[in-house]
Amino acid sequence: GSQFVHKSTDKGLTWTIISGDLTTNDKEKQKQGESGGLTMDATGAENHTTILVIEPSEVEKDLLWTGSDDGRVHVTKNGGGTWIDVSANIPGLPAGSWIAQIKASNKNKGEALLIANDYRRFNYTPYAYRTKDYGATWSRIVDKNDVNSYTLSIVEDPINANLLFLGTDDGLYISLNAGNQWMKWTAGFPTVSTKDLVIQPREHDLVIGTFGRAAWVLDDIRPLRAMANGNVLNKKLQLFTPPTAYQAAYQQPTGSRFGGDALFNGENKRSGAMISYYINRPAAAKEEKKEKDTARKKKRKGTKKMEAPIVKKELASEVKFDSIKLEIFEGSRLIRTLKQKAPKENGIHRIYWSMNEKGADRPSRKIRKRSFESGGVSVKPGTYNLKMHFGDQTSENTLKVEFDPRLEMSSKAITEIYNTSKDLEKDQQLMADIVKQLVESKQTASTFKKDLTKEDKKKYKDQIKLSKEIITKIDKHIAAFIGEIDKRQGITRNPEVTVNRRYFSARRYVGSRFGHLTSTEERLISQFKKAFNDAVKKTNSFFETDWKTYKTTLETIRISPFKEIQKF
Repeated sequence: GSQFVHKSTDKGLTWTIISGDLTTNDKEKQKQGESGGLTMDATGAENHTTILVIEPSEVEKDLLWTGSDDGRVHVTKNGGGTWIDVSANIPGLPAGSWIAQIKASNKNKGEALLIANDYRRFNYTPYAYRTKDYGATWSRIVDKNDVNSYTLSIVEDPINANLLFLGTDDGLYISLNAGNQWMKWTAGFPTVSTKDLVIQPREHDLVIGTFGRAAWVLDDIRPLRAMANGNVLNKKLQLFTPPTAYQAAYQQPTGSRFGGDALFNGENKRSGAMISYYINRPAAAKEEKKEKDTARKKKRKGTKKMEAPIVKKELASEVKFDSIKLEIFEGSRLIRTLKQKAPKENGIHRIYWSMNEKGADRPSRKIRKRSFESGGVSVKPGTYNLKMHFGDQTSENTLKVEFDPRLEMSSKAITEIYNTSKDLEKDQQLMADIVKQLVESKQTASTFKKDLTKEDKKKYKDQIKLSKEIITKIDKHIAAFIGEIDKRQGITRNPEVTVNRRYFSARRYVGSRFGHLTSTEERLISQFKKAFNDAVKKTNSFFETDWKTYKTTLETIRISPFKEIQKF
């Protein structure tokens, strides 16, 4: 586009003009060669009365729309043979406004969306229109009551015509009812000039070009598409169909390890399967939660004023809507359970699954009560069943997991790695159980030592000594599995080759293979198994001999809770 529409059928080698001048051709706006005392633009880019938009229809051959920077809108139905000026049909649009975008419908013939702005003349009113009859009539779908500043871009969802996205100088807005109502999108997106919008059809992502910030991607708009159908908002819980999750392989860029100060890196999509859901907490449950939160705050502040008891409302639900639980099944086998606090706000939220099964415990010197389920072996590619719980509500769906399509790996190799990893995981759980028993035994001996010392350290000196010796032996057995406590400061590496270190070496190598296991993995597994079996034999021998003797000696001692009293 210049002031004319140009057409090429040989990839730009030659051009044919297929229109007349589709601008106002206002000579007063064509004085870019006159500086007015200022240095002229050397690039020749400062042109006015030019065509900004050329928009072909996806559903009607030879239909083209054009829009210019001086307010002219034209349409042709015969590939440029004749052009119709429809500028005067747009109600409320000031003459000479900037036609920023025209988006032809991908569903209906003769339908289009139009964005215009007039801020260069200090008019910040938003203008957005729709036509369904080739521009003969236009209806305004955005005005100053909908958004706070001028409009810049628009896009209609290719699947659901009710879902619209609008870019303005005040940020991003969405509509779930074809433009009748608009709401500002603030989840992770700033109030920034939103210049262009496009929907990636394969990934169902909204891609946004902003002015002065970045390219920004809203991953997977299908939940919004489902909400625009109008049957979701009344539900308490809705689990949306998630996109295919890929077990992607990542590689560090060559020549990069430690970045410099203020080095910019674009934000990647979060790893794992992205699972979107909608919650709508019942009003009674929200009221009860608000009352409880207020009561907790007053308690924390130490309020001494006597408060009236919270009277249970007749309509209040006995069901607790305070947590989200997602169960993941392979067929009928439950393989993973994810739990989190329910979001405070109703609406669309997301939970991410690392595409792994429930994991084993790790051996540790501390006995902790697990508040969440740890992850384990990566799942094999396939389809998994999802079941989400929110209060008394459940919602189900399926998720497809695929291996990284950039890499070649046979299903036989994937199964081999999976089975080997599961076998190693059983050893990890066994190791954790053994270390836990050693730690519990140490706690028992330490308690005896402390209590006997407090009771009568002279009378029980032999038992106290025996307790110290057994604690030392237990520490050696624990160290065989997970190493001694390293009290050095700084960036250190414990030189001990423990059973646990051999385990993680084998597990890491097996998990990072992109093919069948090699002799390297087999050797590491063999070394771990041998070290593990030796340590288990020694531990069993300790419990059969030293610990049994210690137990027999100490369990006969009964410390009376009563102390001798004096007569005064």
